[in-house]
Amino acid sequence: MKYGIHYAYWQHQWAADLASCLKRAKNIGFDILEISGDGMLSCSNEELLTLRKISEDYNMSINPCQGMPKDSSPDSDNPNERAQALEFAKRMFDKMDILGCKQIGGILYSWWPTMTFSNRNIDIDKLWDNSLEGTSNIAKEAKDRGILLTLEVVNRYENYLFNNVKEALRFVNELGYDNVKLLLDIYHMNIEEDSIGDSIRMAGDKLGHFHIGECNRKVPGCGHMPWTEIGTALKDINYNAGITMEPFVQAGGEVADAVRVWRDLADNSDLSLDQDLVGALSFVKSVFD
Repeated sequence: MKYGIHYAYWQHQWAADLASCLKRAKNIGFDILEISGDGMLSCSNEELLTLRKISEDYNMSINPCQGMPKDSSPDSDNPNERAQALEFAKRMFDKMDILGCKQIGGILYSWWPTMTFSNRNIDIDKLWDNSLEGTSNIAKEAKDRGILLTLEVVNRYENYLFNNVKEALRFVNELGYDNVKLLLDIYHMNIEEDSIGDSIRMAGDKLGHFHIGECNRKVPGCGHMPWTEIGTALKDINYNAGITMEPFVQAGGEVADAVRVWRDLADNSDLSLDQDLVGALSFVKSVFD
């Protein structure tokens, strides 16, 4: 398996020096740098070409991950906004072509972060149908470009369309594209699934990418996640794709606002942040490999 780190672990804003993050991740021992679509879109084509060259020199993969903007959501009741979702996806795919990326994950079927919504004014069945239409257009565009989409299953506080593996599998099967799989994240699974291990096994070969972190948003090994159960389930389905750490431990800025981190969760000096990752990577490999 290949192991990655989300660049926002070190960041307060989505726009960042991605080349520095990639080198930092490589020095710690990671194989993948996960970036946001917003961070990618904020880069010039020249910056992305430079980043691609560095990633090739360092033998590192780059994985974008993104939630769609509210005014460009595939599940919108407004057909113009569903059309804007496709255009937003095309802009990301264009940047991915420059980077040489062939996989993107996230809440590509709806908008994120969903800070304000209510059961009183949401028709889930209608939004589901809207999203099937809007996401189908994105999936077709991605397939034409040889891109794999991994739809992230997030908890009830961050989206409403589907929140567990059973619901997400129904959506992917109804969508019907072989270039669409699931992105499971154990932070969200810990909230929503009856059994993390059984849910991983339920996903089976539909699992295309995997996010890991603790229930408290810290690096793996600093909480009570059932790591042995998780590792056993991944082995049971012969999972051999990417596993990305997605801890968020720094308060302040766009990143903390999006993931609701209200206070620092670790010693956030550069040295301590990197040392925590070294220990977490060693721990995870000892359980998963």
